[in-house]
Formats: sequence, C-alpha cells, structure tokens
Amino acid sequence: MVPAYYDDRRITRLLKGNIVNTVLPLITESFVLIHLTGMAILVGAFILHMRSKDNFPFRIMVWGAAIQLATGTILVGLAYAGNEAPDNLKITVKALLATGALIAAILGAKRQSHGEKKLQPFFHAAGGLSVISLVIAVLWNAELYV
Repeated sequence: MVPAYYDDRRITRLLKGNIVNTVLPLITESFVLIHLTGMAILVGAFILHMRSKDNFPFRIMVWGAAIQLATGTILVGLAYAGNEAPDNLKITVKALLATGALIAAILGAKRQSHGEKKLQPFFHAAGGLSVISLVIAVLWNAELYV
C-alpha cells in the first residue's frame, strides 16, 4: 500500500479546479514584488540625485522604468486571467506615464553617452513621471475621508 502523501490521486483532488486559486496568487505576488522593486529603483535614483547638475543615473532609471512597464503589463494580464477586471482608465494612465518615463530615461542615457551636458530636463521628466505614477497608484481608489 502506498502512503497517503505519495498518492497522486489525493494531490490531483486537492489541486483540481484550484490551480487559479493556489498558483495564480503566488505568481501575481511575485510580480508585484518585482514591480515594486522597479519602482524603488526608479524613484530612489530620482530622489537621491535630484539636486545633481550632472552624472545622472540614467542607466539605472532605464532599468527601473523597463521593469515597471514590463511587470505592470504582466500584472494586468494576470488580473484578467484571475477574473479580476482592473480599472482600464487607471491602467492606461499609468502605462502612458511609465512609457514616458522610460522614453525620457532612454533619451537621457543616449545623450549622456554622447557627452551632452543639458540632461537635467530628461532626468526630471523621468523621475517626475514615475513619482506621478506612484501617487496615482496609491490614491486612485483610495477612500479619502474628507
């Protein structure tokens, strides 16, 4: 006789119909962690170098913005897969802001590699758009008691 913990039928019975309820939240939370890491990279680099006049960390900001955009897109797909419809207007606004931050960081990195000096507008555009996106993420559906 096979012990109960080796019984494939028991495992199949436990997971049958519950794959979405057991595996999808783990995957989603993993991507949320990566998404927040990208946000920390992007906003952290912006806050640390906000007063700088040169040597902006554009490469780090490109990575942070790319992580944000990619994992945000994946999280929207996972939300639809889990039968949760996200707010499409909020997702559109955040996607546009993340794309703008990524483009500003890429342009700043490209111009910095060519030795240009006037890079502060690109840095502040990328950082400012990411901070606005962060504020929207927190306050869009917040229940504010005024």
